[in-house]
Amino acid sequence: MNNVILLNRSNLEDQLDNQGMLEVAEQLIERMKEHVQYIAKGVYEQFVVDVKMVVDNVVKNITAHFIVHEDEDAQYQEESDGLKYILFQDVTTTDKG
Repeated sequence: MNNVILLNRSNLEDQLDNQGMLEVAEQLIERMKEHVQYIAKGVYEQFVVDVKMVVDNVVKNITAHFIVHEDEDAQYQEESDGLKYILFQDVTTTDKG
């Protein structure tokens, strides 16, 4: 999905790294791209991506919050037609067992 750009990827990676789960970043980003392609339509629309993974023999539910952002560079609007800009907001985790 080349037409989805996560503007603040480093923020997502930093929050995951602080929780010892940096390895889930790619999975979250790929799911976010799939989600925004087919579901999120409007600018400033918020959406959530959930991923489950095992960390230290504990199943964790990781929930990342994103928002569709507008293209602030209107002069390139024709060239970027179809591009979606996404901002990461926050991530939460819960133990499942």
